[in-house]
Amino acid sequence: MTAADGVNDSFNGNYARLTGMSRRCRVVYVDGEEGEQAADAFEDAAERLEVHPASTAEDALDLLATESVDCVVATQSLPDSDALALLDRVRERFPGIPFVLYPESGSEVLASGAVGADVSGDVPKSAGEDGDRLVGAVCDAIDAAGRTRRAERVVNLVRTIQSALVRARTADEIDSAVCETIVETEPYAFAWIGEYDEADERVTPRASAGIEAGYLEAIEIATDDSQLGCGPTGRAVATRTTQMVQNISEEPRYEPWREEALERTYRSSAAVPLVHEETLYGVLNVYADQTYAFDDEERALLSDLGETIAHALHRVRLEEEYRSQYRQLFEEAPVMVALTRDEGNGPIIDDCNRQFADKLGWERGDLRDRPLADVYTAESARKLLEQNGYERALAGEFVTAERTLSTRTGDRLTALLQATPRRNIDGEIVGTHALYVDMTERKQAREVLGQVEAMEASIDGIGITDENGEFVYANQAYADIYGYDDPEAFLGNSWRMLYEDEEIDRFDAEIRPVLDAGSEWRGEATGVRADGSTFPQELSLTPLSNGHHIGVVRDITKRRRDERRLERQRDNLEILNQVVRHDIRNDLQIVLGYAEILPEFVDEDGADHVERVLNSTRDAIEITETAGDVAEVMLSADTETKPVGIRYVLNDQIIEVRSSYEDVILTTDGTIPNVNVLADGMLGSVFRNLLTNAIVHNDAPLKDVTVSASVTADTVVVRIADNGPGIPDDRKEVIFEDSEKGLDSEGTGLGLYLVEMLIDRYGGDVWVEDNDPRGSVFVVELPVSD
Repeated sequence: MTAADGVNDSFNGNYARLTGMSRRCRVVYVDGEEGEQAADAFEDAAERLEVHPASTAEDALDLLATESVDCVVATQSLPDSDALALLDRVRERFPGIPFVLYPESGSEVLASGAVGADVSGDVPKSAGEDGDRLVGAVCDAIDAAGRTRRAERVVNLVRTIQSALVRARTADEIDSAVCETIVETEPYAFAWIGEYDEADERVTPRASAGIEAGYLEAIEIATDDSQLGCGPTGRAVATRTTQMVQNISEEPRYEPWREEALERTYRSSAAVPLVHEETLYGVLNVYADQTYAFDDEERALLSDLGETIAHALHRVRLEEEYRSQYRQLFEEAPVMVALTRDEGNGPIIDDCNRQFADKLGWERGDLRDRPLADVYTAESARKLLEQNGYERALAGEFVTAERTLSTRTGDRLTALLQATPRRNIDGEIVGTHALYVDMTERKQAREVLGQVEAMEASIDGIGITDENGEFVYANQAYADIYGYDDPEAFLGNSWRMLYEDEEIDRFDAEIRPVLDAGSEWRGEATGVRADGSTFPQELSLTPLSNGHHIGVVRDITKRRRDERRLERQRDNLEILNQVVRHDIRNDLQIVLGYAEILPEFVDEDGADHVERVLNSTRDAIEITETAGDVAEVMLSADTETKPVGIRYVLNDQIIEVRSSYEDVILTTDGTIPNVNVLADGMLGSVFRNLLTNAIVHNDAPLKDVTVSASVTADTVVVRIADNGPGIPDDRKEVIFEDSEKGLDSEGTGLGLYLVEMLIDRYGGDVWVEDNDPRGSVFVVELPVSD
């Protein structure tokens, strides 16, 4: 093949693609000679290339600014510039437009400059074949730019559709979003999605958008071997691959639909099968108003898009099946079911099943949007609203309970209630599922509620055993609790594998008779993990009518550990309360009694000392009384806190301690922030104990204590620094523990323990750091209250 043949082949291929465009491509030809050469250079391409001559660079830029131009061709020299300078200006203002150089043959300077420039083509003039070579270069440049734009267009289209698919909740929404998004993108004129009926081998439209004008009613598409099945849609269904028709007017397979398509300006089409996991969810058809609108890259992107659409359709159809199954279960359930919504002042009935309405003697429509309390008796309504029954149900803490309902005629209906949280599609709790079982069918009630409890308790371990005591089901939580990797480890094995002999004997003697009587058993037991270790558990066993049992187990190791810790704390607080309220306070009362008569026996020089003794003794008595109150509060279940100004409390304690220790330098570094913290009347004791501790345990000749405080948006931090001996690192944490000092040692050690307990009560933290160069810094961090 000669060079000329190669040029002609290139021209013919690219020219064919250009003929698919709905208009002639516009070319600006800049030659500096009023465009005399333009007609000759593009004579053979006049049918598809519309040439606009320009004699100067400025004329060319004006055309680019006012016309829709597809390519610029420039010769070497221009009256007001040169080709490379014009190229720079075009790239600056119109970066996407192709630029072809057409210099005189042998122009080495321009050729070397073109190598580093962003030119789309370089065609030196020669004695012959200039027209074909130049047109070929222009066609190549326009085609390359078009491919880039098409790729960007399809990528943006895919991204937009993917975003719409995420938001779509139904198959109809997916179909509509896909078709509507496609026709908003050029050059697509029409899109539709067809449903494949395997029985009659036909494809029928189910959604469309764009320029349709009765097209779908005028055509028929099959998937068999007939002429109606040989088009792109039929082949896409048959082969599960994307099919393209680049030129509808010339494609033989398009004969059955050609006239209708061309009448509506369809020039090319693509049929994309929507396949996910070998299941066909339909076929997407896209039509463009120009020929050769789909290249190989676009084919690949559309194929990927088809898979994405199919996956979305698969997802929503599964959701629709689940909703349908749930609705069927809801409608046909043998128990009364009400769906409520939370409106802040009590539950409202959103919907109910027929059983609920029939049992209460109402029409379902009459019950919707009514307060749930309207169908309760007064006592049950009080439990619902005043005893936080509904709030516990919303939190997932509600257990099976009896409730009495009131029918339309005023009759009373006693039922077992199981309420669980109800969530919307975003996972937010919006109300409850309330299941009521008529107590006249007690046996059925126990079985149904047992199954419901097992399903709803899926965060705990669930195991089901058959009449022989062998597992037929266990969830993953069950395996995790007992230390097994896979729940299948239980299947076919007896429940006895999970307990020691002594516990098995207890089950047989105490629990088996309860279950055999058809009753549920709840209590605590000791289980055995896979590694042989034992653990305490909370266990619920429910018999079913078929002889099976549902077991729900929860590991309560942490709860037991917390209970033991709380018991130790309670015992220590009892001791503290006794010591403070009786022994110490009685001794201080004796001291105070003697000190009050001292002024009669002390001269004027000693009067100040006596007064100080009196003040300190009274303060100590007050502290013992307050400490006793703290012990009582700690022993109680509830704690009440309120906003307390930390500046007033801290300054007050600094003044009080300073007056009691006149030989100590007690200063503040900066101003104490004027903020509130959630505390009570014992906040002062925290700072009094820390200030006193910094002084009493200070061995420096001149005791120096500095108090500083800082505040952030969420917390306030108080630092009490001393120049004492400091605290070793291995004791910085244990000094706050209640067992760090015994009551018979020097100092009770209760001060820092009390500080830690109070700070914990206030939701804060306390720790100790090293001071520089000597001493310790006690740091208190408390959350700021609004």
